[in-house]
Amino acid sequence: MKSKIGLTKKLIAGKQEYPFIKKASTFSSPSISTTSINKAYDYIIVGGGTAGCPLAATLSQNFSVLVLERGGVPFTNPNVTFLENFHITLADLSPTSASQYFVSTDGVFNARGRVLGGGSSINAGFYTRASSR
Repeated sequence: MKSKIGLTKKLIAGKQEYPFIKKASTFSSPSISTTSINKAYDYIIVGGGTAGCPLAATLSQNFSVLVLERGGVPFTNPNVTFLENFHITLADLSPTSASQYFVSTDGVFNARGRVLGGGSSINAGFYTRASSR
């Protein structure tokens, strides 16, 4: 099955799986690896958000790239994938939530994305811009 962006995905036990997404526990540390082959990357991008994913896609055309994202894959989370549920993600305080609350240095409560796609996955397409004054 082809996704909208042209990448092949498999259906396994009713779930869509993308072959390029691997859980961190599937990677071996080079110091404890049982194989003699160590994978080296030209670039390692920390954060698979609004900037990290396009940067990785661009760099991967000519270089070997590893993207590290601490959150999960949003495709199976209905609170992320359906616009009418985005407020549920913002109210979810569980450890498996796609959002994480924090208080900024000036005392404002905020939510940051803890999922592939970052804040863009949890904000329903809204954005704010600071006052010019």
